Amino acid sequence: MIKTALIVPKGSKYGKNKYLKDFLERNDVVSKFYGAWETPNLSLLTIAGLFPPDYSLHFIDEDHGEEIPFHQHFDLVILTGMTQQINRAYEICSQFKAKGSHTVIGGIHATIYPDEAMGYANTVMVGEGEAIFLEFLEDFRVGQPKKIYKASYYIDLSQSPIPRYDLINTALYSSYSIQTTRGCPRTCGYCTLPVMYGSKYRSKSIKQVIAEIRAIKAIDPSPFIFFADDNMFIDMENSIKLLEAIKKEDIIWGTQTDISVADNTKVLNLLKGAGCRWLFIGFENITKNSLELLDKNKWKANIANRYAKMIEKIHHAGIYIWGSFMFGTDNDSMGVFENTLDFTMKNGIYSGSFTILTPLPGTELFMKMDKENKIIDYDWSRYTFWDVVYKPLLMTEDELAKGVAWIYDQFYSQKNTKIRMSRIKKTMKNMSNTL
Repeated sequence: MIKTALIVPKGSKYGKNKYLKDFLERNDVVSKFYGAWETPNLSLLTIAGLFPPDYSLHFIDEDHGEEIPFHQHFDLVILTGMTQQINRAYEICSQFKAKGSHTVIGGIHATIYPDEAMGYANTVMVGEGEAIFLEFLEDFRVGQPKKIYKASYYIDLSQSPIPRYDLINTALYSSYSIQTTRGCPRTCGYCTLPVMYGSKYRSKSIKQVIAEIRAIKAIDPSPFIFFADDNMFIDMENSIKLLEAIKKEDIIWGTQTDISVADNTKVLNLLKGAGCRWLFIGFENITKNSLELLDKNKWKANIANRYAKMIEKIHHAGIYIWGSFMFGTDNDSMGVFENTLDFTMKNGIYSGSFTILTPLPGTELFMKMDKENKIIDYDWSRYTFWDVVYKPLLMTEDELAKGVAWIYDQFYSQKNTKIRMSRIKKTMKNMSNTL
């Protein structure tokens, strides 16, 4: 048996923002809400589904508290990591590499900076793993693994195996993730999707998705499932068929989508009956001027004046909204925090994610800020969405960091939570089948 470790490196979950850390020490409600995201790493579990039976697989999740057994020998060590995890991933690679293990690293950051990653790992994977990993395993078996493997195409998702959920310690997680689609046709300049998955929207078959749901139910009969698509309902016709199939599986779930779901009555009418309880929706900003800076096609900017009505439609369907907001564009002044808080209160946003605009490597935003010498910190561990790594235009770095902590404190206060929940319940009591 070829002993193999699949390792999730520890990241900086809430960043190094001292103001936000102070809030988190006083209020644990945010960590409770974010429990829905405490899922096992889907990338590594998916890759695990490609291994032949003569590999002994060990899934080690340092990001959820498991200790890495550096004292053990592994023939093969495989890691993935977002930008904010990558420094730790490099440390782990270096330690196992020194002990004679063959180390492999993939994921979004390694795809953007393969030369950097090659300084630490024996092999670097660039692009979607399903397209290249079997080739690596064949080369590894004969003792001739390459230094780098590059995917030359975006895969047909029928090639993606059922993730190996059976490898995980279920006690570590409050939910499990499934990805039903990849790619997104939107053109948000801060997003890494075009780099990793492209703009073409690809879907798994309904049969595949149901098989993955049942694989999860085999290890946890009553799971909460987070569909980890970046934008689940763009293909409305397929979405309707998928929701009808999911309904038969008797699960409770949430997912990510954009606000356009509000304009599809058929999908809205199916959501609650299919087990959906909330939608994570990236509003990003509440002002048209700021939204115009985030997307060259200005899709969200052009519908921002409809946000309130669209939210109301989703609430009428019996679905809560987890809203995501981003601060720090060149049009954001200090008033953006109070204005956003007012918006969330008036519209009854159930849960909120409030982040700092972050120029992730590989994005249009990064390239623009880098060219303009706006980036002030290239410490990848601070690319968390809660740390300021660039120089904002209309406020100081400290004001931006403090403002995000302030809106968390206000939004999740007992008083404002009661007000929001009261407004949501009032809206849902007036639910109608006619949207």
